[in-house]
Amino acid sequence: MAQLTVKALPSNDSGRLLVRVNKAYRAGIPRYGIAKLTNTQNSKSVRVLVLGHDDDSAIFMPYDIRQALGVDKAGNLNFEIKEVCRLGKILWLLKTPDPAVHVPAWLALISVLLGGVGIAIALC
Repeated sequence: MAQLTVKALPSNDSGRLLVRVNKAYRAGIPRYGIAKLTNTQNSKSVRVLVLGHDDDSAIFMPYDIRQALGVDKAGNLNFEIKEVCRLGKILWLLKTPDPAVHVPAWLALISVLLGGVGIAIALC
């Protein structure tokens, strides 16, 4: 469990649903890894894309993730971070509100399902 100051994302990350946190606090989660970030004070959690940052005294996140965790900008966040399993990654891909992520994920899932149906028909 760690406690860091919450800051807004840098301007070059605006509009993206990701969290930037120093490698020391990422619990071995790689760059572009999907993690479950939990606010230990109120038990609210969210699956997030995790990137790094040089500042080891702060965690950077956008407004939507701050609201989901129930934390204010410039406030302190006591958090726990855990890497999610493969199913959790798939769920994140399908449920994220970012259309640049969820639209291709849904198209890929539909393609795999249709491919399975095609194989099943061919075997019959």
